[in-house]
Amino acid sequence: MAARPTPVPLTADADLTAAFEVLGQKWTGIILHTLATRPARYGELSTAIERISTKMLADRLRELVEAGLVTHDHLPPGPATYTLTADGRALLPALEQIRSWSQHRTTSSRYSPRKATPMSAHPLPEATFARTVLGSGPGLALAHGAGAGSSVAGTYGPILDGLAAHHTVVGVDYPGSGDTPRAATPLSLDDLADQLVAAAVAEGLDTFAVSGYSLGGPVAIRAAARHPERVTALVLTATFPHRDNRLALALPIWRKLAESGNRELLAEYLTMTALGADALEAMPDEQLQQAIGFTAASVADGTPEHAELAPRADVRNVPPGIQAPTLVISTTQDWFTSTRLHHQLADTIPHARLVEIPTGHLPMVERPDEWRQLITDFLDGHGA
Repeated sequence: MAARPTPVPLTADADLTAAFEVLGQKWTGIILHTLATRPARYGELSTAIERISTKMLADRLRELVEAGLVTHDHLPPGPATYTLTADGRALLPALEQIRSWSQHRTTSSRYSPRKATPMSAHPLPEATFARTVLGSGPGLALAHGAGAGSSVAGTYGPILDGLAAHHTVVGVDYPGSGDTPRAATPLSLDDLADQLVAAAVAEGLDTFAVSGYSLGGPVAIRAAARHPERVTALVLTATFPHRDNRLALALPIWRKLAESGNRELLAEYLTMTALGADALEAMPDEQLQQAIGFTAASVADGTPEHAELAPRADVRNVPPGIQAPTLVISTTQDWFTSTRLHHQLADTIPHARLVEIPTGHLPMVERPDEWRQLITDFLDGHGA
């Protein structure tokens, strides 16, 4: 009987092994091929690659940057863009060959069709509000508060850079705030919510978390209720599901002072009610007067309309239908929106988590770093 030939030893090619340590990761080749057309923002890539999760896309982009195949450039004030490097472009012929191979496979062996882009439960309007766009990574839409400093910059300014370090941040200024003109008709929560979602979508974000502060809390909740397929998580700070008796007394005073045109008196009222007891009592007289002057200078022109909307904001019937992971941040020294309202909101939304921060109504002034950390830790923990 003839001797059986000795099999040729098998060895894994070292160069291919090194290459596929990067290219063998799911979605890596798709991201590289998508960037072949032109540099793109994170939101544009998320929209183009429909089945990829926001966390997966962020992870793969970070790996490609570390591997030297993609660069990550940020040119203020626009969002960061991703661009193929020379090494990344050198892979394109190989990716084209793989694409050609896929085209010639039999129909029965093809991968399942791509999922359609989610459609909003409610039609989106044209995004007309002035907006702020920063950073890169998973989407985060910001719903700001009302009154003094009522704009994206006024509410989130001290923590904007920290949020944008790992997220594509999109926020809109309500009518009468920031660069958005005052409204000629009463404001509505649904209109504000739809404009926020429309702005995020216009910036290429298919899905995103929403952070709502004070009046922005009901706006964020309405956004999640009206567009549940887009909202991946909610963070609600110093906010309320409806007006209680304290708000019923405080809001008309706020509105009348705003309509009177006496900004200094309004600023004294807001400083007294918005700062926590610890922060207020820690201020020497000179610093207190400076705070009042700053508040008077930052009163938004649209404050009367904001103060008119706040008593009508009632989302008690909305939270039970919300499925997005939710964090309620309770400001424990808050005179304006009570901890009772914070707990009521957390108890109503399914599986909501409540955490406390020892500030008044202004965590961005009293404890900005701690506030930012609570937001980012929660979003990171839920891949949002």
